[in-house]
Parts: sequence; structure tokens; C-alpha cells
Amino acid sequence: MLTVGVEEELLLLGPTGDVAPAAPEVLRLAEGHGGRGDVKPELMTYQLETASGICRTLRELEDDLTELRSATAEAAATLGVRVVATGVPPFGHSGTGMLTDDARYREMVDRWPAATAGAVTCACHVHVGIDDRALAVQVLGRLRPWLPTLLAISVNSPFADGVDTGWSSSRYRRQLAWPTFRPPTAHRSTESYDRQLASLVRRGVALDTRSVYFLARLSPRYPTIEVRVADTSLTAVDSVVLAGIVRALVATLADDVRSARASIPAPGPRTTALRAQLLSAAHDGLAPTIVRRRTAPDHEPGGVLAALLEVITPSLEATGDLGVVVAGLQRLERLGTGADRQRALRAAAPSSAAFVAALAEPALPPASTGPTSLAPDEQVVLR
Repeated sequence: MLTVGVEEELLLLGPTGDVAPAAPEVLRLAEGHGGRGDVKPELMTYQLETASGICRTLRELEDDLTELRSATAEAAATLGVRVVATGVPPFGHSGTGMLTDDARYREMVDRWPAATAGAVTCACHVHVGIDDRALAVQVLGRLRPWLPTLLAISVNSPFADGVDTGWSSSRYRRQLAWPTFRPPTAHRSTESYDRQLASLVRRGVALDTRSVYFLARLSPRYPTIEVRVADTSLTAVDSVVLAGIVRALVATLADDVRSARASIPAPGPRTTALRAQLLSAAHDGLAPTIVRRRTAPDHEPGGVLAALLEVITPSLEATGDLGVVVAGLQRLERLGTGADRQRALRAAAPSSAAFVAALAEPALPPASTGPTSLAPDEQVVLR
């Protein structure tokens, strides 16, 4: 069973949605929260990053993420600040006026002032443990066609500057300002992959290998594949389900690499087509919704999620995660993506303050909403 871990970037907002530069104090108050994970500073002082422990089961991951969200939310509440999980500040930001005091971040601002000023966003990064870099780089190439689906599942940033942007992931559009925010290239070897990273750093396109922001990459710090395409999730449950999908997909693709056809380059869309698919996913999310059910006529197309489930079901069964992921996708179909739910919350909120309060609620999810307690209410037909 491959290990899995998740990093969640979160916002700190004042009662009416203004960004709140309270991260240093929240970090101090949340220190020693007692969980296995970690809470760290981010680019701006109104951002935090939480990191789960290395997990073998989705239940472990759920416990870590829920505890981390609770610890940061409780610390923030003592300061009159709310922790909100959305990909972009919904009511504006401060440019680089609230930059975290860190030499690395200052150099990033010096080199890419437009990107750092206008592309402050929050993502969910899923790490899947693979010790063999030669295997991992082959899996990375095979992940390319699935990136639009993973983005469509995870869109969660429809609002910016107080208005609906029309995009389900305005984060994705903003992040395009970074020169390396793009799909990874398919490589035949780790040497080829490493040469590309070195070239990007040498040409000044990236500060170092850590700041090569491919949508999926070999982590520069851990023996993992790091999938970075997703917006930060509205709820911890959403992150857990996404992580279950990503782990199963990586496991499936690793088996494909090990097969007799491993020496044949993985098929996939051209980069131009892939970028167009990603833009479509960022704009539309999952519209229309896409899980085929037993009650659907046989001639109806199953859609992208049915296709994904068909591919990863054996891996989900091997880890015991099939019920959790199916339940999560059915919940996605009923309630919509994070962007859909945000729009519904905004329509129902009488004020900006009420909207911010509603967004902050998922920071303290009741235990009963955990993914392992969600039973599939209908059978998904995979064919």
C-alpha cells in the first residue's frame, strides 16, 4: 500500500472577509496542538499551510486533517479571525504588503513581482510515496491526461474581489502568472527530468527546484509524487476523497509502467490540447455532473468520473478505499464541487460577514461527516 499525505493551504480572514495578517500569532497559538501533522507559514501572513503525517489509511489522513483544521481554527478564533479553505481570497488581498518575512519569499517578489502580487492562492497538494524515482518519473508522464479531471473535481475558488469571477477555479487562472505553473513533460528517464529542472533554474525561470511549480512533480523534498493541480478543498472530507483518488491513480499507473509495455511511451494529449482541457476544467468544473448510476439508461455516456472510477477501482479495492471514494463522488454529485457549494452559500448569505462565517464552518467538521462514515447511497455502474 502506497503512503499518502496532504498539504492544505488556508486563508485567515477577518469577520467581513478582509485578509487578516495573523499567521505568526496563529502559528504560535497552534504550536504543540498534539496531532501528528504540522502547521507552517506561507507566502503571505494571511495564509497558513497544514501538513498531515505520512498516512497508510484514509482514516489516518482524515484524523490528521480534521485535527489540523480544528487546531488552527481554534487558535485563530481567539484573535477574532476565521480560517477559511478557498483557493483565492474572496474579497480582495493586499498585493505583497503582507509578505511573510523570509529571504526566499523576498527574492521571489523581486524576480516575479506581478505573479506574487496577483497570484496569491491556496492549493491542496497530495503526496503519494514512491521510493523509486525511475518509476515515479514514468508515472508522472502517465498522470498528464488525468490532470483536468482532478482539477474539475477540486475547483473551489469562484469568488475574487467581492464578485463571482465566472470561473470555478479562479486560482488556476491566477497561477498561470507563474512561469512554471504548467503540466509536467513526459520524460523517459530521471536524468531527462532532472536536466529539465536544472535548465529552468539556470534560465532564471525558477528560483530553485522547489519553485518549479508543475501541476504534478517529483517532490524536491520527499520520495513522493506530488500532485499540485487542485484548489484547496472546502472541507477536510473533500481533501481525503481527492487523496484516495490520487493514490489509487498513482498505484494503477505504476502497475502500468511495470507491465510488459513499460518501454512504450505513455500516450496522452499534446500540451496545447491538455492546457485547453485544464482551462475548461478551471472554468466549468464538473458541469454537467458525471457519475453514471444504475438507474441511468444504458446508452447514456458514463462521463469523466465513471471513466476514472473504472480505471482505479482495482487499486481502490486493494486498499479498501472503494466505498469511501464512491461515497465521496456521490456526495460530489449531490452537493456539487466546492465552487458550486460556495455559490450556493453566497446566494443564501444576507451579508459578506454571513458568507465568511459559512465558509469557515468546514474548518471544524463534525466527526459524523468523515469519509469512512459516508455509505454509498446508490451503486455506480462502471462500464
